[in-house]
Amino acid sequence: MIYVIIGPSGTGKTTLGDYFRSLGMNELVSHTTRQMRPGEVDGISYHFVTEEEFNLIDKIEESIYSGNRYGVSRKEVEEKLRSGDVFAVTDINGAKAFRRIFGDLVSVIYISSSARRLRERMKERGDSKESIRARISTLMDKNEYRNRYFADHVIENNVSVSTFLKQGRRLVGK
Repeated sequence: MIYVIIGPSGTGKTTLGDYFRSLGMNELVSHTTRQMRPGEVDGISYHFVTEEEFNLIDKIEESIYSGNRYGVSRKEVEEKLRSGDVFAVTDINGAKAFRRIFGDLVSVIYISSSARRLRERMKERGDSKESIRARISTLMDKNEYRNRYFADHVIENNVSVSTFLKQGRRLVGK
């Protein structure tokens, strides 16, 4: 099974991904053309590649964010699926691409939260006021909440972390 996690910034996608990892699931690691940041590890955080290398990759999905390209390779998916269930954190376009290519093997999980809660979480994790304002503006302008209608499962994350993870546990049956 391929679990694809989508939702606005600050909803808990990373927390759910960490939980899936604790169950032994492999994360599908994206390739990116952006520079590695301090603390990141090539092959774990991302596969860091040049623009030329990125163009040669057979990708399931790709996107551009802040002038950098991101995408999950077909090779990454096929290799990691051999070991069992996998998960990816992506946007709605990535979720649609996974569904188009892998069909019923894909389960899309949309995580939602109120704008107020999102602001609180982004502030707690140290995002700048400008970044928070821009992300909330994007959420509203692009009406990202409607992406829930594409998902197989919706988690409303306005609860404690333990309650949130119980919801995630029910989705994977573990």
